[in-house]
Amino acid sequence: MTVISQNPFSQFLGSLRWAAFAGSALGLGGVGQMAFGAAPTVSQILQFRPRQAEVLVTTPKPEEETSCRVDLIKGQGKASGWILRDSSGNVVRRFFDTNGDNKTDTWSYFREGIEVYREIDTNNNGKPDQFRWLNSGGLRWGVDSDEDTRIESWLAISPEEVSQELLRAIITKDQIRFAALLVNEIDLKGMDIPEAQSRPIREKVAQAMTRFQATVTKATAVNDKSTWLHLELGVPQCLPADQLGSRTDLVRHPRGAMLLEIGGKTEWIQTGELLQIGAAWKLAEGPALGHSSDDDSNPMRPGGNRIDLEKDPALKKLLDELAALDQAAPGPQATPEEFAKHHTARADILEKLGASVKAAEREPWYRQLADSLASAAQSLPTADSPALKRLRSLETQLVQFMPGSNLTAYVAFRLLQTDYAIKINKPGEDFTKLQQDWVNQLTRFVQTYAKSDDAPEALMQLGLVCEFLGKDQDAKGWYTQVVKWFADKPNAASPLAVKATGAIRRLDSEGQTLALQGPMLADPASTFDIETLKGKVVLVYFGATWNQRNVGDLAKLKLLTESYAGKGLELVTVSMDSNPATALDFMKKGQIPGTHLFSPMSANGQEGKLATDLGIVVVPHLFLVGKDGKVINRNAQVNNIDEELKRVLK
Repeated sequence: MTVISQNPFSQFLGSLRWAAFAGSALGLGGVGQMAFGAAPTVSQILQFRPRQAEVLVTTPKPEEETSCRVDLIKGQGKASGWILRDSSGNVVRRFFDTNGDNKTDTWSYFREGIEVYREIDTNNNGKPDQFRWLNSGGLRWGVDSDEDTRIESWLAISPEEVSQELLRAIITKDQIRFAALLVNEIDLKGMDIPEAQSRPIREKVAQAMTRFQATVTKATAVNDKSTWLHLELGVPQCLPADQLGSRTDLVRHPRGAMLLEIGGKTEWIQTGELLQIGAAWKLAEGPALGHSSDDDSNPMRPGGNRIDLEKDPALKKLLDELAALDQAAPGPQATPEEFAKHHTARADILEKLGASVKAAEREPWYRQLADSLASAAQSLPTADSPALKRLRSLETQLVQFMPGSNLTAYVAFRLLQTDYAIKINKPGEDFTKLQQDWVNQLTRFVQTYAKSDDAPEALMQLGLVCEFLGKDQDAKGWYTQVVKWFADKPNAASPLAVKATGAIRRLDSEGQTLALQGPMLADPASTFDIETLKGKVVLVYFGATWNQRNVGDLAKLKLLTESYAGKGLELVTVSMDSNPATALDFMKKGQIPGTHLFSPMSANGQEGKLATDLGIVVVPHLFLVGKDGKVINRNAQVNNIDEELKRVLK
């Protein structure tokens, strides 16, 4: 098999023209038509190429086409399509008619049997207007409303992908590509940010294009041979909606800096401020050359010194090896041994990189080194694994030479997490003792590294474990410390502070009115308010289809709801799935009664508002609410809720 890779900086969209062969069922004809006629040939399917550049997909060589096969697939109703498989049986392409109107509306491309890119025709005119990168391809989701292959807006994109798009815009001097990355008026109005806070954002956005043009003019060394290496970001900051007076939280990265390789040397480009708009991160200002950081107290921060790779071929070789290794990363179906081997090899290179650069530029490499060693150790979890020993050794060295530093805390916390993950998966362990030991270790960590970036996460873990141990007052104390940690740093607010506030609210909720308002699962434009169910006893269930207990829990809750419906029992579920369609399909197939809400994970892994407002730290979670709207049991259990229901529904 041959993997075709488009160079994102040297090829343009015209080289990926949409295949148009007159009369072909894959052209203007539909998938449904193909189902009743001759199947398209392998070569016909392979005439199609991704319309977007920078897409890495598997494509058989011409001499391998005879060993490929085309299979008809059927979906629900009249939906149908064609799948192209290679000689190993791996899917290479899937072209599908999702609504049975005899027009292909979804074109999927695969790499090593995993879908990495999809084009979607949402208005059924035969042309794609949405483009999605999936799985190892990333999480970008772009919209091309005028169907000219140029993406005008992003529904989902990570900070790293924003910086990569920004680099391409600079290289190609493409104002339209840059403009698609900017926060716009619709975004600000959707968040309903007060004028006082939105005005500075608007002012920066208004100057963004001028700043972009200035950077393009100055960046004469940046060309189509430039390679994106890394994006440096600090801890994200969050201004909660209740403090801001907005509809949603304002989550931001005040600054970012991407590291490039340019002609054998490295260079930094500032991205400017990034804001999270739904599942997409967007730029709030234009880029600038160089590296900027206000954290001068950090002796290990990258200082913006240019590395001359032409004068240091050994360093360039290491960077090339790391890039090649990451390009060949194992897919989701890989074995634990393959994952461990990959991360160990990555750690070997990162260790050499850290030793090869100046002290002021080591931190990013050491952080990645700790992450890779932790991943290798957890892939093959044994207490004496070589990766775990190396991680311990790295922590020992940093404690000796950089005691109390943020980098040392970062490595120490990854070591704690890895050690705990290995122990908790070991058969025969005393779970209660293990949890208490975990509390002790986390307590020592927050005492030693109270000002580190990882302290809030450790405090949240302490709160969670104390809840499991039934020590609710201790849990509240730890959650309160999370809130105080960020209160002392108003410019570094975080979703963790919001989550901790919600956890305190949940722990104090019994006897209090439960506030629950959110979008309906079947119709996100409609909002449900639990106030409308006053006079009824309500079970509120937070769950997700990926949780193993979800099926059994909802089956039991369905029986309870149907049994006690005449006595005034109502069920409200809150789905924390990332895809509402998945959750809705599950509810329909299971014929689950009640009201179903949606509180999705965001692109950066942050739970939705319904979950954060109540500090839901683990799913499933069940509340029992009385007829007066007040919480009777904030931690009800599905398996033994029957007796409690009999009592309150007399």
